[in-house]
Amino acid sequence: MSEESVIAALRALAEQDKEREAPEQVEARLLAAFRQKRARRRLKTMALATLAAAAGLTIFFAAVGSHERPKPVAPAPAPKQLFAEVPAPAEIAAAPAPKPVRPVRRQPLEHPREIVTQFFPLLDVAPPFERGELLRVTVPASTMRKVGLPVNEERLGERVYADVLVGQEGLARAIRFVSYEQ
Repeated sequence: MSEESVIAALRALAEQDKEREAPEQVEARLLAAFRQKRARRRLKTMALATLAAAAGLTIFFAAVGSHERPKPVAPAPAPKQLFAEVPAPAEIAAAPAPKPVRPVRRQPLEHPREIVTQFFPLLDVAPPFERGELLRVTVPASTMRKVGLPVNEERLGERVYADVLVGQEGLARAIRFVSYEQ
């Protein structure tokens, strides 16, 4: 059987059944089933879009919120002098008095000096700025390259400190990089 003969047979069958129609109840049930399916599909699409938006916001706030506070490096404390008490032998009546110990003078802790870059904008066209928050975060060093700063190839994966300016609408507007010097 060729394709042309199948098409001709289908046309003849359609012509023969031209007078027959489905009862109105069947048509109504069929339309209702199609509408339900479309409504389910819309609901599923909206649920997936909501979940995707929530996941995106969670990832964003986890990245922005996972800021580590830099810990100043304190100089090593001066070694303390330790004395062991040894009991005096029984035949010695009086032991010589120990020499007075001079207290070790500790130097005050020096806090590392913070060095920051200028702010680099993160939005081409930012909405008006009313208020915001400055967040200290750690980011990969490769982020510095994205704003045009030079980074050594071996250090691209290291984490660096950055201050991110976040506007009242939750958008990261600008970033500056921070380092510490003793």
